[in-house]
This record gives sequence, structure tokens and C-alpha cells, in this order.
Amino acid sequence: MKRIRSGAVFAVALCGGLLASIAPVPAAVDLSVGIRHVSDDGTLQDCGSKARASLNAFLQNASEPTPGSGDWSAYSRNGPDGTPTAAAAVRCYALAPKGYEVTFTCAVVSPASPYTPDALCLNIAHKFYGGAIASLAPIPTPSPIPTGCATNSLVGTWGSDDKPGFTFKMELNGDLTDSDGVSGNWILKGNTAVLTYYGEHSMTLSSDGKHLHGGGYSLTRKC
Repeated sequence: MKRIRSGAVFAVALCGGLLASIAPVPAAVDLSVGIRHVSDDGTLQDCGSKARASLNAFLQNASEPTPGSGDWSAYSRNGPDGTPTAAAAVRCYALAPKGYEVTFTCAVVSPASPYTPDALCLNIAHKFYGGAIASLAPIPTPSPIPTGCATNSLVGTWGSDDKPGFTFKMELNGDLTDSDGVSGNWILKGNTAVLTYYGEHSMTLSSDGKHLHGGGYSLTRKC
């Protein structure tokens, strides 16, 4: 079992709790935890100086709210709604007889933040101990959910040509559910579909994306 120090709990609470309280609705707070660095020499004061500099390199107004605690934090500039979209905490622990351990925790508000918490935390950590700094990669734009009779997806409601009123609802994640509540899944490669539903059924999708035939089934999409 992995032990969590009180300082680590502080960091998560600081980033997550604060951003959750300021995040616009609807929004989500994403966390990055686990980056750790150990120095065999140096003092807690050395760690604090590096913590301040590394935080200020990517955020602003880095501070140690309780002097001497080793807990450093900083926040991004305000987003369009007037609140920060990112925060980070750097926690310094003194080691005996010398040296220190440091941990990094970051949080961002999605979708307001343009980058992920992992990207932010990695750069802060690299700035701290001299690693390579990379451009903060933007959060990938999710692909739009297919609509209508898309030829690259089976998403939608399909009616059985042989059993009037009997339908299959196919989801973006590959799940399917029939009108009786029985579930299965689907895969589409090119125009070949495989439905796992009371066994596996190989089917062919029509060029207009509206019909599925084969494997003992004939279905028409409602689109």
C-alpha cells in the first residue's frame, strides 16, 4: 500500500478544492500527482527557492502561505470568466542528515484550461531540477459524435427488418442494447461490422450507411 504524506494530501486539497470552488459550471477539475524528486544535498530553504522559481516560470505569485512549512503554491492568470484555470503545489521535505525530497501536484479546470495537468506538472518539475522544458501541449479537441447515417460508425438506432418494432441502440463506445434490454457490442472496420450479440455476427454496412445485412440479421438505421 502506498503511503500518502500529509503534505501530499495538502497539495491535492489545495489544487482540487480551490479550483473546484472557482470553476465555472459545467466544468471538471483534472489532477496530476506522483512526480517526485530527491536531492542528496541542499537545504529546505534551497528547495523553497527552486519551488518558487519553477512555479513562477509557468504560473504566477508563487508563495508559501505558512512560512517554513515547505508548502508552495501558485495559480494561473484568470480565464475569460475572471478566475484561474490552473494551480500547482510543490511540497518540500527536509531529509536527514541533509538533502530534501520534493513532490509536484497540478490541477486544471477543463475545458477552460488550454493544456493538461500532466503537461503543466512535468514542466514545473523539469524547471525545478533542470530537465528539458517542452511547449505546453494543448488538450486534444474531441472528435465530434457521428450523426445521421455515418459510414464510419454504427452509432444510432437500428430497426429490425424482420421483426417490426424491435430495435438496437448502438453507442459511440461500442456498446449496443436491444429493445428488450439485452446488451452486446459492435466493431466496424471499413464496411465490415461484427456484432457480438448472442454470438458473433459478421455484417456488411451499405455504402449509404443506412443498412446492415448478414449473420442472420437485416437492420435499417433510423436516420
